[in-house]
Amino acid sequence: MMPSVSTATLNTTRYAPLLVLGWWVTHHDLFSPIRSRVRFFSPTHTAEPVEALLDLLVGLLAGCEVVGQVNTTIRSDPLLARAWGRQQFTEQSSIARILDAATSNQVAQWRAANEATLRWIGQIGQHSFAHNMLLLDLDLTGLAASARAQGSQKGFFSGKKTLPDASLHVSVPQPREKFCSRSFFRVPPQVPPQ
Repeated sequence: MMPSVSTATLNTTRYAPLLVLGWWVTHHDLFSPIRSRVRFFSPTHTAEPVEALLDLLVGLLAGCEVVGQVNTTIRSDPLLARAWGRQQFTEQSSIARILDAATSNQVAQWRAANEATLRWIGQIGQHSFAHNMLLLDLDLTGLAASARAQGSQKGFFSGKKTLPDASLHVSVPQPREKFCSRSFFRVPPQVPPQ
């Protein structure tokens, strides 16, 4: 095979898994319940305030801890923006203005849209409760973490154990021991959405 030389710009991204997720979300149009339910009636300094909030969601998935990090992380990544169906992500000051303009109405609308999305793509709504129980597989294995690990903090498996109440007859699990491998729950059937 002969090597080839090109002067075309090469597009790269630091967020390959997020790029694939963006393509999948866009391909299945999973944000359509949010776009159709969340409405802003006060001025927001942008024509598409919901799109800007979705850009913030992508920023959170990319590891942004504050709104100001959107400009230095995802906004400068056009390949990632195209995967999420955008030409370019919204600038952080516009996102901040939209968050300032948001009221409890937008939060309630977003919650309703999120519940609609979960009902739409979730598997629990399609389970046949009349024929069998819902099987949930839980793994509460404590994983060892270094004291220098990012975000590491003392917690349940920190080494200092508290004894449970004697009337509960529950033992404290040791690190790397499965507390519960399988649990069976009977969940009552839900009323279908209207």
